[in-house]
Amino acid sequence: MRLFLRLALGLVAAAHVVLASSPTGMTVHLERRHFLLNDDNTVNFKAVANHAKQLSHKYTFLMKKFKDNMGKDHPLLNALVDALNKRGEGEVSLTDIRSELLWAGEIQFGNSKFKLDFDTGSADTLVNPGAYEPQKSSSSRKTSDGFETSYADNTHAVGAIYTDNMVFGGLKAKNVAIGLSKTRFSDDGESVGIAGLGFPSIQAFPKKYDPIFVALMHQNAVAEPVFQFTLKPGVGSTLHLGGVDHSKVKDKLNYVDVNPDDGFWITDGSVQGVKTKFVIDSGTTLIIGPMDQVLEVISKLPGVTPHYHLSSLQATFDCSRPPTVDFEINGKKYKLDKQQASYGTSFGRCVLSIMGQRGLPMNAWVLGDAFMQSVSVVFDMGRNRMGFAPSA
Repeated sequence: MRLFLRLALGLVAAAHVVLASSPTGMTVHLERRHFLLNDDNTVNFKAVANHAKQLSHKYTFLMKKFKDNMGKDHPLLNALVDALNKRGEGEVSLTDIRSELLWAGEIQFGNSKFKLDFDTGSADTLVNPGAYEPQKSSSSRKTSDGFETSYADNTHAVGAIYTDNMVFGGLKAKNVAIGLSKTRFSDDGESVGIAGLGFPSIQAFPKKYDPIFVALMHQNAVAEPVFQFTLKPGVGSTLHLGGVDHSKVKDKLNYVDVNPDDGFWITDGSVQGVKTKFVIDSGTTLIIGPMDQVLEVISKLPGVTPHYHLSSLQATFDCSRPPTVDFEINGKKYKLDKQQASYGTSFGRCVLSIMGQRGLPMNAWVLGDAFMQSVSVVFDMGRNRMGFAPSA
């Protein structure tokens, strides 16, 4: 279940973690979980609708937190939508759980080790009750700050913010903030919470608490203020910390500037020639955009048939004839291959990994797992930029 916080936000997934050496640091191997398909590999449209609804809730919440933190509306705010009524390197390897959604790996706070999802679309760290045991850590401190969580089903949970020493991908930082929930917000296997990798301007915790990667940066724990996602079906996916692993890419990285004040990892781009903005979000499964823009893109894809379902727009195609979908960023085109173009089937046809959603609180496309499996993405917090290249 995706949750929406007043003072923290997160997602959950199962994970299996192995540490391994890499050419540039440590690797933590992650797994991912699939929840949008039935056992026969057909699409569970109810789950998809909930996923899209929860994505809208997530970004509505984060837009509010941005305004709280920055004193102004987010530049991507869609006003037409009533949606707001040691220095070194480490690497986290990601492993596919059942072939969809959310990337998780091991992290340690104090004496507690657990698995969290890594989400570039949020900025706080939150865990289920019992996952983090502050009473067993001499370095744990309970702060005077708390948080309240708000779920898509209108249930709530509250908890306290602690600080403790953290170990992440072999890298260490002191007095890092973690939210400990009093009620369980995830029943998704081994993963017990979320770790946000967005910029501080969208964090729900008070500003005095650094997000986890920012804490590593400020405490000089990383050789470079950079992390890199390389996602693949099955095994071989990695989150590299503290530098760029060039063995993961086939070509020169294509860099674009980002504005850290925006909070999200945002860039200009186009899909099938339709100009828009992209938010790169490792906590999202599909590629989701405004309804009108997605319809325009679908109309340019031969053999793709649009289907409306409640407040969403989806599409299907003959599985033997997958469409070629081009995402252009800074003059370079990145294509979804056959596997990424679809995430399941319905009545013998493949369902497109791109969907339109009415009620998105921002005028942008959210590029999740379906896009990120086609490229390796470098997130450079030092130079405020992102780099893209086809995965090796």
